[in-house]
Amino acid sequence: MAKKAMKLLLATALALVVGMTPIKGAGIKEDDKSFAPFWAQFKTAVANKNKEAIATMTKFPFAYGGSNVTKADFIKKYDAIFSAKVQRCFRDAKPVKADDRESYSVFCGQTIFVFEKGKGGYQFTDVAEND
Repeated sequence: MAKKAMKLLLATALALVVGMTPIKGAGIKEDDKSFAPFWAQFKTAVANKNKEAIATMTKFPFAYGGSNVTKADFIKKYDAIFSAKVQRCFRDAKPVKADDRESYSVFCGQTIFVFEKGKGGYQFTDVAEND
């Protein structure tokens, strides 16, 4: 009987210790967890110059150069938006979360790339000069 009680005590102690062990990723907000896979996919598409994949992750109409562009126009303007300098920047860029809403920004020199959460998840929504 003492053996059975000892096993029960050890099992209870183990359950308590396991229950108190921090879980990897604990403390990370839900929107941060949902942005991370999007960012990895977007960054990979930029690295691979996959215009179609980037376009599918972009909200249209897309404001660029003072006008709203369509998906076809966006693909044509891809090289201007994602220059070689921007592609290098994206390799190590760390997105910054906006405090006031569900959006992230990536800063590449004087250019800001904005990603906002919509109904279907995160999308590339804006590119602008840093004021």
